[in-house]
Amino acid sequence: MAERSQPTSAGFTLIEMLVALSILTVGVTTLLLALGDSMSLRRGSDARLVAQEAVEDFVHRIALTGLRLRADAQSPFDLELDLPATTPIEGAKGMTMSATMELDAARPDVVLLRIQVAWLERGETLTEEFLRVVPRQLPLSQRIQTFRNEHNLSR
Repeated sequence: MAERSQPTSAGFTLIEMLVALSILTVGVTTLLLALGDSMSLRRGSDARLVAQEAVEDFVHRIALTGLRLRADAQSPFDLELDLPATTPIEGAKGMTMSATMELDAARPDVVLLRIQVAWLERGETLTEEFLRVVPRQLPLSQRIQTFRNEHNLSR
């Protein structure tokens, strides 16, 4: 008598396919979430880099033209910022900068600039604060003009 062999199935069962598909779905979802987080971090670091560049440019402008003698000045050190309270940053949509000047009686030769940059990210306003020390003096062009006026020098 000949023995009959049972047919063997070649392929996957429905349960095996569903398990494989669910593992693949979990993996792809995890990758997409990680990609979204990394893009968010990149946007944040790009915004901070733009803010830092704007602050360095701002401090340079302050040193060149941004300080002026106060109206009630008693000495050449009685200076104030010659800037609006809040200014938009060029090339960075929605990013603004504001600066305040802090004086220290122990160091009359320098000024502490407290610069705050704000921008909107994912519907939330983020701020970054920068501290910079600049000389407490009039810009060079104004000092030269004052010297010429005091000594009656002409060009």
